[in-house]
Amino acid sequence: MSEPAVDTAPPRKAWFERAPINLGELAVETIAVVIGILLALAIDGWFDARKDRETVASALQSIRAEIARNREAALKHQRHLDAMAAAMERDNPGDAPPRPCSAWKGWSGTQEPMLLDTAYNVAIVTQALAKMPFAQASRIGEVYGGQQYVQKVYDKLGALLLNDQPMQLPNCAGIARELARSSGTLAARYELLLQPNPKP
Repeated sequence: MSEPAVDTAPPRKAWFERAPINLGELAVETIAVVIGILLALAIDGWFDARKDRETVASALQSIRAEIARNREAALKHQRHLDAMAAAMERDNPGDAPPRPCSAWKGWSGTQEPMLLDTAYNVAIVTQALAKMPFAQASRIGEVYGGQQYVQKVYDKLGALLLNDQPMQLPNCAGIARELARSSGTLAARYELLLQPNPKP
């Protein structure tokens, strides 16, 4: 009779081996993992804060450059309209019959300035404005809000100056001066924002 075959295959390992747990080692490993996670979060937060500061600084630089350019355009517009109104009053008799504003001697056009708001809109889209201190973002928003209002004034009063309806000379000169005053007010708003420490 033959002997039963002996199973020479290695014994199967259990899926889970039960081993005694060393609580000291477990605590050390847990603390190391927690510290690693906290350290990674801190580095990530520092990097995000640095990136936000760079975004805000870049946005402010662009906005200041845009505001400075708009201020020069507004001042040029103010000077032009004041000079035009003075020339119209000087070169025409006071009792002359009404005529379209563009028909008076001394008329040289409204020359409405092109006021930009590209940097402001980019600051909104990139959320740079939202990352600025509230007071600073509010001042910037107020200036650009004033710019939009003055642009509407340009449209309304400019349409009066450019239509073909006959008007008295004082009316035409008065509208030109009102437009000039609007540009001067806007330039003053710009100047406040361009100061190193803007007033609230």
